[in-house]
Amino acid sequence: MTDTSKYNVTDNDQLVDEDADLDKVIHNWPDGRPMTEENTAQYSEQRKKAGRPSLGESGSSPSVAFRLTAQLRSDADALAAEEGRPVSAIAREALEEYIRRHRAS
Repeated sequence: MTDTSKYNVTDNDQLVDEDADLDKVIHNWPDGRPMTEENTAQYSEQRKKAGRPSLGESGSSPSVAFRLTAQLRSDADALAAEEGRPVSAIAREALEEYIRRHRAS
């Protein structure tokens, strides 16, 4: 598998709106390697596969953002660390349980 870390774009990289003509001008990756048709195609293909896997069969997993107290966040972080799983998994489980309880009523 190709190491994609060498393709990271940083705040110091100059981004251009138009296509780069790799035959006329030499463009380099942040690590100094020259850009070629081959390695830009590899980068584009890897970007298509980037991101987290879907939680469902639909191909996308909508996100929900909400506020909570500092104490609740601290407690959630501690529990997540104890259980070795992310806070998002605990929150998702709690919401699923809440919905099950309220739909059963």
